[in-house]
Amino acid sequence: MSNNEGMYCFEVEWFDKMAALLRKYQLFYHIKDGMIEMYDPKNRRTFLKKCNYETIKLKNLYVGAKISVYSRQLTVSAHGDEFTKRALSNSSAKTCCVLKAPAYEIFGKIVDCFQRNGFQITNAKLCSLSVPQATKFLGVKTGNDEAKSLAIDNVLALELVGTSAVAHANKICGFTQGTQTDSKVRKILGNLPVEAAIRVSRSPEDVKSELSFFFGKPSIAPSATFNNCTMCVIKPQAVVDGHTGSIIDSILSEGYEISGLEMFKIDKETAKEFLEVYDTVVPYFSALVHHMTEGPVVAIEVRTEKEKTVTMFRELAGPTDPTVAKHIRPHTLRAKFGANKIKNGVHCTDLPEDGVSESEFFFKILQ
Repeated sequence: MSNNEGMYCFEVEWFDKMAALLRKYQLFYHIKDGMIEMYDPKNRRTFLKKCNYETIKLKNLYVGAKISVYSRQLTVSAHGDEFTKRALSNSSAKTCCVLKAPAYEIFGKIVDCFQRNGFQITNAKLCSLSVPQATKFLGVKTGNDEAKSLAIDNVLALELVGTSAVAHANKICGFTQGTQTDSKVRKILGNLPVEAAIRVSRSPEDVKSELSFFFGKPSIAPSATFNNCTMCVIKPQAVVDGHTGSIIDSILSEGYEISGLEMFKIDKETAKEFLEVYDTVVPYFSALVHHMTEGPVVAIEVRTEKEKTVTMFRELAGPTDPTVAKHIRPHTLRAKFGANKIKNGVHCTDLPEDGVSESEFFFKILQ
């Protein structure tokens, strides 16, 4: 199937579990109207006719991205032609960012700053590094002061995607010459030195190894505690709409501790397993499952020193229907970040006895 300059072409892969085969397709994104279509090059036939698919935007299409089309989870494996590669390689560049322990209370504000300045958060993990691990990450032979600063307490590792990602992230942080005084991040940090709060890749050559350190295999273990905890899962709608940083900030600002955090892309079977308690309870169970597969989710273990963490946090999450929440509890997460009762911003643990098990689902079973 030929391409022209009216559409972008991507190579995508789908693992067909029934046939145990990796199937490959071309996905076309029409620039003018945002519609998509798919072609099966092996069998030389159209796989999906041109259609409007509202959950897939151009910003979601970059090499390595996972997208869902009619319940099929596709991985974007490559740009499909030279036109697409030339047009999009720079705008879908990646960089690695690590938020350090001294900035913990404003992690959400920093994440939101990156999102408001053109970046997508495409991977995230809260973890704890030892000095030897931090030393390995930095590529130095022996532990230095920066390695020790990374090993003080939990750090939040982020994969950022955006135009000229490395240069832009350094500019936002104020690491490049002439950007110190107008740095967006420095304004958030106040008196905290930016070097003590954040580290970003300094060159494009460093990005691959740094991202592989946190998100490759074997990966760094998550920091979840499975103690006095509940789960908050930021749903695909809220992630795609750029609310991840604001939701993290809202949780921390209310005095809750975030003890575990990781971004996942889950399939239909995984979503059904996680949400199975609702299967015979809510009439829109299938729609809930489908939405959880439409894009990445951010799983957050939220804890307190109290035994009623689940009940307390459910109050902050708010009524299931955002429309109701906006009227009776406008300060809640669903009131601020939800769109409807399916795409309502966040899932939270409902039953006190399920707090630990839901955290274990993401931070043990899915690991």
